[in-house]
Amino acid sequence: MSGSAERESDPEIDRLAAEPLDDQDLRALATVRSIFAASDPVPPGLADRAKFAMTVAALEAEVAEIMQTSAEAVGVRAKVYDRAGTVTFSTDALSAMITIESIDGARAKLSGWVSDRPTAVELRERSRTQTTETDAEGRFSFAEVERGLVHLLFRRIDQPDSRPVITPAIEI
Repeated sequence: MSGSAERESDPEIDRLAAEPLDDQDLRALATVRSIFAASDPVPPGLADRAKFAMTVAALEAEVAEIMQTSAEAVGVRAKVYDRAGTVTFSTDALSAMITIESIDGARAKLSGWVSDRPTAVELRERSRTQTTETDAEGRFSFAEVERGLVHLLFRRIDQPDSRPVITPAIEI
């Protein structure tokens, strides 16, 4: 056989390749999946970071920087950590502050304030997206938010062509 990448067509191999996957194929694929999962696991949070990066690119949004949180980091590792009660975000275009109030272990209430108004506020959770608008003072709230990673998207209502502002993902 020569070093060529071409192979002669084998009707039996072609017939087998055209058949649907059977239990033996599925077991072989599961074995390969487990080998890769053990030897080169997906880094934690990679899917969320990739989704966030694609959202920012698709929106051509400005990313807000986290300026301050109420939960200060300590110099030791612990299995239990404090969740931030307030988080402040800032860009050249606007500032926003949110307050997180626990409802129970699975849900929280999120209240906030935005420096620029009128602003449409979109809250992106794992399984849904909620939207609201700021009031005359720039306040907004979401009564029930699933615990987990979320991010906020701010759009000026009176300036529809302006770039939206998106926050980094935060743990609620």
